[in-house]
Amino acid sequence: MANRTGTFYGAADEVVHGLGAELQVGDAGSPESFECIAGVRGITFGDMSTADIDVTHLRSPDAHREHRAGVRDSGAFTVTGVFMPNEESLNNTGGGSGSFQGGGLIALWRGRQNHNFKIVLNEGSPDNEWTFRAYVSQFQLGEVGIDDLVTYTASFMPVQAFDANLP
Repeated sequence: MANRTGTFYGAADEVVHGLGAELQVGDAGSPESFECIAGVRGITFGDMSTADIDVTHLRSPDAHREHRAGVRDSGAFTVTGVFMPNEESLNNTGGGSGSFQGGGLIALWRGRQNHNFKIVLNEGSPDNEWTFRAYVSQFQLGEVGIDDLVTYTASFMPVQAFDANLP
């Protein structure tokens, strides 16, 4: 990447647009194939944090706390979408022959099992992917009201470091 200090540049060619992105679930096969969860409206990546280890002692220079980096952690990914009760990727009964044969998102939450997931951004060649192993830690249906769709929110808690296949 060029040093952009003191220069003007256009960011339009560098940004990522969310349209076309997918959240995919692996089928645990060999080789593993992935199918997307339907109705996804938004994906919020989890926070990426590093623990702080306080190494301050009675002789710390300038009477100032000293720190060092600790273990990294990844917070839950949150997904919002449009709920379709008969959609095999969302319901409890599932269907088909792939990732949702035994049930969709509700069944994944109920099952408390770790699965392989991918967030595929529809940008780049090949597409940019975030792969992670996680369990569904939260599922919630939205309001059932007069003038709006029923939505859902789900969270996916990574169980280990994730792999970002990004440039």
